[in-house]
Amino acid sequence: MGKAGQPPTVLVVEPRAEDLERTRTLLGEAGFRVVPLTRFDAAMPLFEVIRPDAVLLAAQAPDYAAVQVARRLRQVSRGTVPVLYLVEPHDLEAYRYCLDKGQCVDLVPRTASGAELALKLHAQLKLKAAVMRAAAGEESGTALALHDPVTGLYNKPFLLALIGLEVRRAERYGGTFSLVAAEVGGWSAFRKEYGRGMAERLLVYSAVVLGQTVREADAVARMGDNQFALLLPGTPAESVPEVLARVSARFETARFQVEGKVVRTALELGAVSFPDAVGTPAQLLGAALQELRRTREFRRMVGGPTRLSV
Repeated sequence: MGKAGQPPTVLVVEPRAEDLERTRTLLGEAGFRVVPLTRFDAAMPLFEVIRPDAVLLAAQAPDYAAVQVARRLRQVSRGTVPVLYLVEPHDLEAYRYCLDKGQCVDLVPRTASGAELALKLHAQLKLKAAVMRAAAGEESGTALALHDPVTGLYNKPFLLALIGLEVRRAERYGGTFSLVAAEVGGWSAFRKEYGRGMAERLLVYSAVVLGQTVREADAVARMGDNQFALLLPGTPAESVPEVLARVSARFETARFQVEGKVVRTALELGAVSFPDAVGTPAQLLGAALQELRRTREFRRMVGGPTRLSV
């Protein structure tokens, strides 16, 4: 539900009148209150008036006005309003542009069914609501700490709670999600050589890089020592390789300086997807870590990077 128990309000900005009407009808049938708009320049004034629960923006060449609007929306709402791009499924240029320049906003095909659109929106709204409820409890001192004290990311107990929410959502409404485990290679040796303080700085640096790589709807947590995990709502198994490639590429270009030397961070990754993998939140996380270990062993066999390099 949206504000005050009303149906969630979705602002849809789509220059194509026919596509706008189709999206409005699909979301209306799925129980959303839709505010349709054909002009991107009117999006911000209308957003500030109606304060929607979510926003859908049609992204297309040549100007990609949707990306500029998404940037302003995130600034105004401080990231509290989920945003999705509507992209033509066969427009690879638009797809790549939104992945590279789109402010980590999630994408959905323009031709998606009402069920797919609804699942995407419900996933983001439920996750955002859960985080806000937990944060409110933390501020009033009635909930356990949500964040890792070193990196500022979510901690393991809270991520397990979010995974539980995603499992229940997927079981009730259908759909999928993925879970990625990540490990900074060679961290123990790095800590031994440079000390705990410098090793923790490396973890903070790694956390920042991860946070800059994922989408707004995703959740990043520190599992302990040099291990992290990413919860990707609405992400099917076939989309995971692209996510892993994006994260790996971001870490390959990242640099961390220690005593005047540049350190390249090496990251090991493993992932599982629901419903291909099922079980309790702890079991799903364990399965992702197992995939990470398999990947690490494979890299060792073929001579791939498993440590930090200076």
